[in-house]
Amino acid sequence: MKTLITTAFLIVALLVTSYAQKNNQPVEVLMIGTSHSYGKKPVEKFDSVINKAYAFRPDAVFGEWLSSDDYDAIPDYWNKATIEKRLAYLKSRPYEDTKNADKLIRESYKLLRTHPNFHQVRMKLARALYLKHDFGNAAYQLYRLDRARPAFGDEEKTAYLTILGAPDSLYRNRTNEYHNILFPLIDKLGQDKILPMDSQRHDKNWGAAWGKADSLFSKWEKGLDSSSVDGKRYTAMMKRISELERAGDKAGKEGWATMASNTPESDEYLNIVNFYGARRLFGAAGFPEASVTEMLRQWQFRNDDMAHNIVNRARAAGAKRVVVGVGANHRKIMVDILRTIPGVTVYEFNSYDGK
Repeated sequence: MKTLITTAFLIVALLVTSYAQKNNQPVEVLMIGTSHSYGKKPVEKFDSVINKAYAFRPDAVFGEWLSSDDYDAIPDYWNKATIEKRLAYLKSRPYEDTKNADKLIRESYKLLRTHPNFHQVRMKLARALYLKHDFGNAAYQLYRLDRARPAFGDEEKTAYLTILGAPDSLYRNRTNEYHNILFPLIDKLGQDKILPMDSQRHDKNWGAAWGKADSLFSKWEKGLDSSSVDGKRYTAMMKRISELERAGDKAGKEGWATMASNTPESDEYLNIVNFYGARRLFGAAGFPEASVTEMLRQWQFRNDDMAHNIVNRARAAGAKRVVVGVGANHRKIMVDILRTIPGVTVYEFNSYDGK
């Protein structure tokens, strides 16, 4: 009996130690602030961005996607109606789904690792992932099909229409960071998945806070005397916005949009234009400080969630080095949050030296 108790104690101790080690595992993060749209004919040559991220040798890549569990847990958020329409369209296709989607997904991944040109297998995988609400990985599979589609024969074209519908029904955005940076990076790494880290559980409160701040700011702006002290503060801020906008446009035209998105100037510009000056106009007579403060508080909640999702999910996956691609407006705030989490080291894209 004593031996059995000792053995059980040792097993429990090992499990607790293993759990603690996994939950304290160091995580290194390379943060890339990106644009959600590089234009229909991007000037930027993305190879330099991809190669720099590749040099980090990440175990995983994170994108601004909801996990299937997070999507299912939210009754509504800003994009849910659109996604539900796409799901309904997918289900309307004349294709009979397997009763064991998990098995299909597992076996498809295994098969495609050795036979990447089995395009109909990839179509069925993309469909199954989409229906399971794993939208980030469905999008990656659709990206692979999008690249292969010009060489499709009649049989593959018919299969695509049957399984997934019209080619642009589910995959239409070829201007964003996924199509141009993150999905090609996953290819180059020889990986086949993107990890989700987005959070929309505060979206309803965020939307209400944003709407109130927007309305009150507009009223304040219309009633502002441009010759007053507050009016001159506002004018100076608008001048700064114009300076930063011109610099950003210039960088984009010269093919450095991603690098520009990872600068303090970009952080400053996005903070001002997206949050009505943020705190820069606090103290001005009649300025809606309380509403802007509440909007910023709700914004903090989402970014807190995303930063902790990265760390917790990286540790759960056993990933020690991860690349994170996120809209540039999230970049600075998430870097700051990640640096408060024990065991996390953050590298900013522009200053990362490739080691």
